[in-house]
Amino acid sequence: MSNSQPSQVVTFGDRRRSAPSEGQADLSPWDVLRGLWARKEVIALVFAAAMALCLVWLATTTPIYTAETRLLLAPRTGEISNFDDKSQPRLPDDETMQSEIQLITSRPLIEKLIRDLRLDRVPAYNPALRSPGMFSFLGENRNDATDLDQVVDNVLANLSVYRKERSRVLAIGFSSGDAKLAAQVPNKLAEIYVGQQIADRENLNREATKWLAGQIEQLRAKVQESEAKVEAFRTKSGLFITNGSTLPRQQLTDLNSQLTVAESDQAAARAKLQNAQSLLASGGQVESAIDVLQSPLIQQLRQQEVRLKAEIAQLSETLLPTHPRMRQMQANLADLESQIRVEVRKIVEALRNEARVADARVASLRSSLARLKQRMGQLNQDEVTLRSLERDAASNRKLLEDFLQRYQQANARAEADARTANARIVSMAQTPAAPSYPNTASSITFSVVASLILAIMVAFLMEVFSAGFRSGEEAERITGMPFLGLVPELPGSGKKSPPAAHVMREPFDLYSEAIRALQGNVLLARVGESRARTVLVTSAHAGEGKTSTAASLARVFSMGGYRTIVVDADLRAPGIHDAMGLAAQHGLSDLLMGRVRFEHVIRQDIMSPAHVIQAGSPVANPTAAIASSQMLWVLNALRQTYDIVIVDSPAALAAADAQVLSKMTDVTVLSVRWASTSRRVVARVLKMLSAASSRRVGVLLTRVDMRRYRRYSETGLESYPARPVTPQSAPRPAGRRASAGNTGERPIRQAAE
Repeated sequence: MSNSQPSQVVTFGDRRRSAPSEGQADLSPWDVLRGLWARKEVIALVFAAAMALCLVWLATTTPIYTAETRLLLAPRTGEISNFDDKSQPRLPDDETMQSEIQLITSRPLIEKLIRDLRLDRVPAYNPALRSPGMFSFLGENRNDATDLDQVVDNVLANLSVYRKERSRVLAIGFSSGDAKLAAQVPNKLAEIYVGQQIADRENLNREATKWLAGQIEQLRAKVQESEAKVEAFRTKSGLFITNGSTLPRQQLTDLNSQLTVAESDQAAARAKLQNAQSLLASGGQVESAIDVLQSPLIQQLRQQEVRLKAEIAQLSETLLPTHPRMRQMQANLADLESQIRVEVRKIVEALRNEARVADARVASLRSSLARLKQRMGQLNQDEVTLRSLERDAASNRKLLEDFLQRYQQANARAEADARTANARIVSMAQTPAAPSYPNTASSITFSVVASLILAIMVAFLMEVFSAGFRSGEEAERITGMPFLGLVPELPGSGKKSPPAAHVMREPFDLYSEAIRALQGNVLLARVGESRARTVLVTSAHAGEGKTSTAASLARVFSMGGYRTIVVDADLRAPGIHDAMGLAAQHGLSDLLMGRVRFEHVIRQDIMSPAHVIQAGSPVANPTAAIASSQMLWVLNALRQTYDIVIVDSPAALAAADAQVLSKMTDVTVLSVRWASTSRRVVARVLKMLSAASSRRVGVLLTRVDMRRYRRYSETGLESYPARPVTPQSAPRPAGRRASAGNTGERPIRQAAE
């Protein structure tokens, strides 16, 4: 007899699934949506709690009312200090708007506002008037004196002055718990601001008018005095005007004009000469001077020079510099350059002569002008004095006329201008009918949306971070293994009412039908071309219902006429005897150790034709005992005698026994607790079991809450009407005997031999 089973492909009927690809997501969008629907109670609870908090906040929050007054800033006109400004008044710019905002919020204006409206007697702005708070016992100091600076700070904290977009309108807004006061404060502040501007303008007009009257009296005396001086000096000096000027003055004017022209010509000639001399002195190209460049002869010589250089450059491509023709052309080029230098020197000499002529002319004119000035000196001095006196008289007269005009305009417009300001109220604040904070409609709308989003997010996070599988489709898609069914949770199940007893008492309820569905999947399983005979039932962790499933499956198989035996291979924490209501006796460990024989460990189930091999006595090394050749010998012997051999193993992550047994058995059923066991843990266990046996493992969801399960999946177990059934009425496979008396001891003994 071989010590191992051949590695053959195991299939569960036509239920083939490909392994999940690398990086495949654990949850699909449809799974998330179904999960959210399954947690609709959580969504409703979170939504109701958030909305309740919002309503409590709305009910306990003190309403705040906000009112707004608008001012239009207009340019100032009619001021006496600006009467001589003929241009249009400048519109307020950004700096002006910001300056007016600072003026409105200045402390002197706010203090006047507080005094006019008696805001220092309002507890909301004067902390000294407030009643002691609930935390006054902590030692909070209460100052009964009114602190005006603190009241000003509190008023400013509720006051807002800003510019309306890009306009010249300033908005004065105020927030208060009193709707009437919220409208009074900005209106009063706007009136104080406009009144302050009117008062400033009245003071300005009054001071300007007083100053103008004093200046006018002084100017009248100055005008009389200056005009008398002019007439007295004119009579004394005899400076009478003929045709607008005297003859010596006309001659002097002509000589000055000629001297100006001569000096201009002299400066131009000296500039040309100085330029040429500086170029010669510095070794520069004097040919670049303007007079040299404008010489027709030099221009002609330059043209010849350019043509000759071009010919030399063309011949240099075919002739050497020592060629006679090249030498001849070089000599011609040198001759041309010599001629150009001679002409340049001639032009420079001509510039020098022109400068000398200009100097002589200027000297002559200056001499004539000096002689005329000696004769006109005294007369000029008298004329200068006369003109100075005339200018003083004209200036005083003009200034007096301007001041008289201003004074007349000031008297005509002072009364009207004094009542105008650079700002006017365009919109008065009205008593608000509804609070600005909190906005009930907006707050409720926002709370509904935010609460719904929060509730969905909470449910989503609970769904995403929750462990376990919730549907068979999800288990197949993620694990890539066949889904063998789901087993409902039996309420109140325990040692007094184990699930394995439930399949006998209620053979047609959901739990029993789930076990029969698992039976059908096991019957469809194939190992190569043969039907699976040995079934391993394991789980990732303890408490996932593997033992109850193994016991229930054994009873269902036996009631169906199959010769069935269930083996408790969990030598660490045996549980088959409790699941089937048996007393603990010798079992598998004693058989493996050779202390007993088969007929001493095989027991008859008290409620079904199934046979049971309990775990037996504790052993020092359970894994070594399970992995021994005796265990394989036991399974081979049972396979020859029974139609179905069901093995209950320890949890796969608790010990390596499940991996060893998966290699010895035909089919492995992994019991996974519904919505509890982590997907990653299941994937790890499946990888361990598949690596040990190279066979596919079926996934069974256990302890399923059917009420919640129907929310995650459109398919589920349906309840069947209960009807009586007897073991004799169950179908049995042909050629098999399932009576309790035929235990199969002889075939087992023969197989052992």
